[in-house]
Amino acid sequence: MEIFHVTSGGRAPMLRGSREPQPNAEAAVAPSLANISHFTQKLVEKLYSGMFSADPRHILLFIMEHIMVVIENTSSQKDSTISALYSSLNKVILYCLSKPQQSLSECLSLLNVLGFLQEHWDIIFATYNSNASFLLCLMHCLLLLSTRSYPEGFGLESKPRVTPYHQVFLSPNEESREKREEDFPSLNDVQHNIQKVVRTLWQQLVAQRRQELEDTVKIDLSVKPGESEVKIEEVTPLWEETMLKAWQYYLASEKKLVASRSNVGHHSKVSSWSGSLSSAMRLMPGRQTKDPECKAEDFVSCIENYRRRGQELYASLYKDHVQRRRCGNIQAASAWARIQEQLFGELGLWGQTADATPCPQWELDWREGPARMRKRLRRLSPLEALSRERLKESQDRNGDISQINVENQDELTPKEAEGERDELADCTQLTFFPALHESLHSEDFLELCRERQVILQELLDHEKVTQKYSLVIVQGHLVCEGLLLFGQQHFYICENFTLSPMGDVYCTRHCLSNISDPFIFNMCSKDRSSDNYSCQRHSYGDLRELRQARFLLQDIALEIFFQNGYSKFLVFYNRDRSKVFKSFCSFQPSLKGKSFTEDPLNLRRYPGSDRTMLQKWQKRDISNFEYLMHLNTMAGRTYNDYMQYPVFPWVLADYSSQTLNLTNPKTFRDLSKPMGAQTKERRLKFIQRFKEVEKTEGDMTVQCHYCTHYSSAIIVASYLVRMPPFTQAFCSLQGGSFDVADRMFHSMKNAWESASRENMSDVRELTPEFFYLPEFLTNCNALEFGCMQDGTALGDVQLPPWADGDPRKFISLHRQALESDFVSANLHHWIDLIFGYKQQGSAAVEAVNTFHPYFYGDKMDLSSIRDPLIRSTILGFVSNFGQVPRQLFTKPHPARTAAGKPSPGKDVSTPASLHGHPQPFFYSLQSLRPSQVTVKDMYLFSLGSESPKGAIGHIVPTDKTILAVETNKMLLPPHWSRTFSWGFDDFSCCLGNYGSDKILMTFENLAPWGRCLCAVCPSPTVIITSGASAVVCVWELSIAKGRPTGLRLKQALYGHTQAVTCLAASVPFNLLVSGSQDRTCILWDLDRLTHVSRLPAHREGVSAIAISDISGTIVSCAGAHLSLWNVNGQPLASITTAWGPEGAITCCCVMEGPAWDTNHVIVTGSQDGMVRIWKTEDVKMSVPRQAAPEEPWALPPSPRGHRWEKNLALCRELDVSVALTGKPNKTNSAVTALAVSRNQTKLLVGDEKGRIFCWSAEG
Repeated sequence: MEIFHVTSGGRAPMLRGSREPQPNAEAAVAPSLANISHFTQKLVEKLYSGMFSADPRHILLFIMEHIMVVIENTSSQKDSTISALYSSLNKVILYCLSKPQQSLSECLSLLNVLGFLQEHWDIIFATYNSNASFLLCLMHCLLLLSTRSYPEGFGLESKPRVTPYHQVFLSPNEESREKREEDFPSLNDVQHNIQKVVRTLWQQLVAQRRQELEDTVKIDLSVKPGESEVKIEEVTPLWEETMLKAWQYYLASEKKLVASRSNVGHHSKVSSWSGSLSSAMRLMPGRQTKDPECKAEDFVSCIENYRRRGQELYASLYKDHVQRRRCGNIQAASAWARIQEQLFGELGLWGQTADATPCPQWELDWREGPARMRKRLRRLSPLEALSRERLKESQDRNGDISQINVENQDELTPKEAEGERDELADCTQLTFFPALHESLHSEDFLELCRERQVILQELLDHEKVTQKYSLVIVQGHLVCEGLLLFGQQHFYICENFTLSPMGDVYCTRHCLSNISDPFIFNMCSKDRSSDNYSCQRHSYGDLRELRQARFLLQDIALEIFFQNGYSKFLVFYNRDRSKVFKSFCSFQPSLKGKSFTEDPLNLRRYPGSDRTMLQKWQKRDISNFEYLMHLNTMAGRTYNDYMQYPVFPWVLADYSSQTLNLTNPKTFRDLSKPMGAQTKERRLKFIQRFKEVEKTEGDMTVQCHYCTHYSSAIIVASYLVRMPPFTQAFCSLQGGSFDVADRMFHSMKNAWESASRENMSDVRELTPEFFYLPEFLTNCNALEFGCMQDGTALGDVQLPPWADGDPRKFISLHRQALESDFVSANLHHWIDLIFGYKQQGSAAVEAVNTFHPYFYGDKMDLSSIRDPLIRSTILGFVSNFGQVPRQLFTKPHPARTAAGKPSPGKDVSTPASLHGHPQPFFYSLQSLRPSQVTVKDMYLFSLGSESPKGAIGHIVPTDKTILAVETNKMLLPPHWSRTFSWGFDDFSCCLGNYGSDKILMTFENLAPWGRCLCAVCPSPTVIITSGASAVVCVWELSIAKGRPTGLRLKQALYGHTQAVTCLAASVPFNLLVSGSQDRTCILWDLDRLTHVSRLPAHREGVSAIAISDISGTIVSCAGAHLSLWNVNGQPLASITTAWGPEGAITCCCVMEGPAWDTNHVIVTGSQDGMVRIWKTEDVKMSVPRQAAPEEPWALPPSPRGHRWEKNLALCRELDVSVALTGKPNKTNSAVTALAVSRNQTKLLVGDEKGRIFCWSAEG
């Protein structure tokens, strides 16, 4: 890089050792000043090109010091040098003020620069610095900073050099060493100080330079002429325009300079290197005249220095090249796997037929849906299933798992590895430095840790890692070491990686563990069979909330919840949790109001605490299930740690009746007593045990009723053993295999008898899955559990007689029992036992509810235990037997408000209406009447202001109004103020404002995908389209400052063979469903944008689709045929609604009832203008005894020779002509759109004539 510029008039350079006389001081001043000016100019150039990575204040201070030196000098070139220095100073100031101010570090840097201007005001704004353009640009910057109009920055966008991969992890974080995070002020305080300093600088600048500027521009600065003081908000619009033009001119000129310098630098790079080396050689002869004896030593030393530097440079470049190539190979292998799945998978062009496809394997998806329910199942890909089979075989042979994993990974690119070795040999022979090949094979140069490429391929080129933290990642029964890396825009969670003592990143196979806690280290080393070196990149905007949690009775964990429903449980064994928590909040300030720490979690003090959920539960605004899940979350119970899994109560005591009577109190368990006291005999035995400990040992600290717990990892895994990943968890906890069949969970009745009366060591409660997930009760993956003593093969769970062998019916009735009036009236007693005042102390003793002291995190202070053996014993006890949830209440929990009585004339099955809540229209179907309101008159009834110009295509009910648009157009969330339209002759699509014909933007990049037939918008930035091309296109809508800027194709989903006619999406379940004329519906993952499953073929082309956001139920319509499916694509019910083409269904919707009600309500609109309301009901079907289920999901027949199935029953037909005139009309307009109001009291029906009818109950 050229830095010094010699201007000495052609004289030969003075060599070291020359005996010529020195020039006088005045003669040396001119080249010195020129060099300083030139050096300063080069510094500013590197700053603007993004190559100067240090604090720009160093440049400001350097220029300031030399300006003061030049001012005191009397050289003839003084004026030109000062002018050049001030020009460089002005550029650096404008650069610093126009940088982004989003993060805390950026705002602190800006505040320091503003303070620098205040401190050195007299020198910066001296009379020498009288450039009017600079002053105008400076005032423009101050004006923008005062309004915070552009927090992302408004200056010249420099393109920083790409940081080599090997330097990302090896470079120390100097900023974190200089200052601890606890010493930083908050972002709001820094922004407030910036505003104060900006106003002070503005007043000071205007006071000194106002007259000069007004004379130059010929415009009065203030909107109030004559005022001596001009505030920053009182600047005239003409002045603002003048300042803006000056700033734009400045940016344009700087862009040209940067572009020209980059071109020149490219051509001179080689010559500059050769020139530097040549100049070094030319300098060496000068030593010969001074000291002939030292010439050989000096020459060899100089050349050795250059050789070493060159060797390090080329070694670094070669390492960077090798790492980039390996990352490219990994990415290519991943891309090829995706292409292979697209071509040869179920939906591929050469995919397997249904007959040849092996039986798929399913596992529970970790994603949480509404009320934190995990209903989605994930089908394992053939590659995943094969790898698990290999893993199981290797475990049976007791092989080296880690070696097998590495071999499998290398199988993807075997030839590439061999070619790389050949290339490595060639590089050692062609090196410029003879000694370079000696270090190529050393561990220092080519790292053995190839697993690091997993992180490097995820790391963005322009992103630098600023913070690194060692941690442990807990997911179910798996515990692995990992890292948390903070970048500028993203953070990275790396599994099975660690930090070396020097702070470098390595995988756990090539570096010793960094875990100091021996018990946690053993947990990570216990099961290495599942080691998977992975790195996940997340944007800070993906975070939904943070929760500080406990792990092994220690407050060292942090649970991260993402917007897509996934979560991560991170354990910071080095006590770095508070630092990480603050770092997340600094990068995403909105998390501060959504994060939960120990103090906000304390709900013990009722006065002044947040009781929103409690009040909602008391008023019956939320269900018992939702409230229990909320309490579990607040108490630190999580799906990610099986030792702290959410706890739910046994609610039923009747598992032998033929029918379940929910009005009989004897049907239910006594919720005021723990499981150990459900019978009188058992209760007395536990009390006697408690007293015997007092008499024999006399140590009050170990007195307890129970030495086992109601929730532990093995209890959770045994309940859910039929559903992976709990299958693997159970085998791991059992030593690698299943337990004896008779001891496994196989019968609901036997489990209840054991936990409530028979087994003194069994006091287990239930898990949330017993109230929403029927799949865990069936052996869907055909696992071999063995046979029981009577010879019966262990398969599905034996259900009570009242469930008729149907897991779905059992879950439905079980959930109804949880939401019943009896449980609602007594649930607060159980809350007192698990989360409340009866959890500890004398109240717990009286309630026979005390456990071993090791189970209580509040009683155990592990940091005070010095003996490692005792500490390990306690932690082992907790990990095996569970731990008590965090205590939330120290006073009796209030009861729920009693249910109201049904009104006369209403259906007794109608849910009670409390506090004036209106009844859904479904419970008064016979009273439904249409309002005589067409769309043109909607504004008279507050139903909207826009009148669609054709058939109704989309209806959106809001809290205050109803919005509607015509076909080939839809409203965009969340404000529904913009529309997306399609169906134009040029195949383009448009974005416009609702209620206006003005087009905001036209998107022509959709034209290559053919005519668009349907679209759906699940989020404000995602639009999904499809049509004649049979390809489902997912587009990302770019928005800047509230305005759309473009539409980019995010993913093209292939699978259909004919035109796609309808789309539906559910954000709570992250599900997208597409229906086509090829008679198929395909389920897609809305987050991963991958194929989930394909529904069986329909009878005709699919015409309409709907998804319930509460239950996940999918409705598909093909011709006049109506089908229902659950969220995983399993069939529920189907019916043919009419005969003939006039009965074809054109639209449908799902009425959102209670989450526990499996009797779904479906509304369909047909071509004949009829609206039909359907409801599912259970129907007894006779099944031959020799019949066997053909599919894994098919329900087995009941022992009584029949099977219960869902059937769709027609509840009512709505005919607007009959309702208004009393006579049927043979030419009714086809129904084109349906919607249900938010309070479910109105049914909105749109037809092809552009009319909307509002059906509601009378009174």
